[in-house]
Amino acid sequence: MFKVEFFEDSSAFFEHAGEEWEKDETRNSLILGIASQLKQNSQAYGEQSPLMALVNGDDGQICASAVMTPPFPMIVQSDPLSIAALEALADSLVKKDVTLAGVNGLKETSDVFAQLWKEKSGQQARILTRLRSYELRKVEELDYPPGNLRVAKESDAAMAAEWLRVMAEEAVAGPHPPSNPERLLPGIRAERIFFWEDEGQIVSIGMANRPLAHSINVTGVYTPPSFRRRGYARALVAEISKRMLAQGYEIVHLFTDLANPTSNKIYQEIGFRPVCDYHQYEFFDQAVNAVQDF
Repeated sequence: MFKVEFFEDSSAFFEHAGEEWEKDETRNSLILGIASQLKQNSQAYGEQSPLMALVNGDDGQICASAVMTPPFPMIVQSDPLSIAALEALADSLVKKDVTLAGVNGLKETSDVFAQLWKEKSGQQARILTRLRSYELRKVEELDYPPGNLRVAKESDAAMAAEWLRVMAEEAVAGPHPPSNPERLLPGIRAERIFFWEDEGQIVSIGMANRPLAHSINVTGVYTPPSFRRRGYARALVAEISKRMLAQGYEIVHLFTDLANPTSNKIYQEIGFRPVCDYHQYEFFDQAVNAVQDF
């Protein structure tokens, strides 16, 4: 038997599960990072209340966990995989009449949950992205393109928000947060948003976010089309990673889309090593001509 517990207090949610997730910060980086941010600010991802749930076995061991910040897909974790725990979670969500936009998590977990949700909710499931999670502990020696790293300033917030909006529309599946320069100000003040500049012109952007006990995530890496294939993004990520390691983080991790062989290649050149794969699904009500991929 499994007990599914839903939380309204984000601090209590993290206190119950954080230690378990922290056993492998790279494999659990998404749920751990989001839950950590919610612990600090329950509205970190918007004004709607997040969904937070744990599935415990008879011995009290956490067998599955989930967090969702609408309108984004639910992040689900069950590692080692427990199909029975995921089924208990799906049953509880259906009973509570919860609406899910989709699911994201370790591929084995999200594949199973997507199938369970299809069976129990009557919705269809379609895979959106196949992601690979990498981690880095040392930056390799590289040849750099012209230019240098620059830490973003508050006056850069509007431009940074616009570039990240364009990046999301181009490369990120599912719903996108609105362009909001103010939401970038904490990252700028923490000196975790960066540019690569060449002859005074900004040519690439990237950021470090979701800091954890031993690691931090690199995300939001974007180079406009006119500046691509010059090595700017590779140099930018390498320098961001060096800074984070110098600040005391043991690991830098990031996600790549497996449909983009270029990014997977350049990150491995920097020193990133693959750890695991994530699958993101969307759920929808259309019953005819649905594309399914399990």
